[in-house]
Amino acid sequence: MAFDRKAAKEAIQAKSGDDAEFDEAQVRAHDFQLKIAQENNRHEETMRRHDLGFIGRAFGGEKSAPTYIAFLVMVAMMMGAFYCWSRAGEAGQATEFWSAQAERAIAFAASALAYIFGRGNK
Repeated sequence: MAFDRKAAKEAIQAKSGDDAEFDEAQVRAHDFQLKIAQENNRHEETMRRHDLGFIGRAFGGEKSAPTYIAFLVMVAMMMGAFYCWSRAGEAGQATEFWSAQAERAIAFAASALAYIFGRGNK
């Protein structure tokens, strides 16, 4: 029985050079399977593109978007801190207000930076 099984496996795996129609049908079936897989991949890509939307395409998917947004927040807050320091240098009596705003901006930027580095460990 084991011998018959081995012969059957060899017969299945061996290509027959005599039957051109069968070989052509196998090639067409293989091409058809490739086209189906290609169409499925194209459909998944189109669905993902529609699911992401405009902002998702700019920032990436669910995994990378929070990191990019945290980076933009960190940069904006650092620019805000520099702006507050420049205003504190110009203002006479409002120096205390602008320095407090700069401290808040730096604290927010530091928390965004901590989020970015904490996110990198996952």
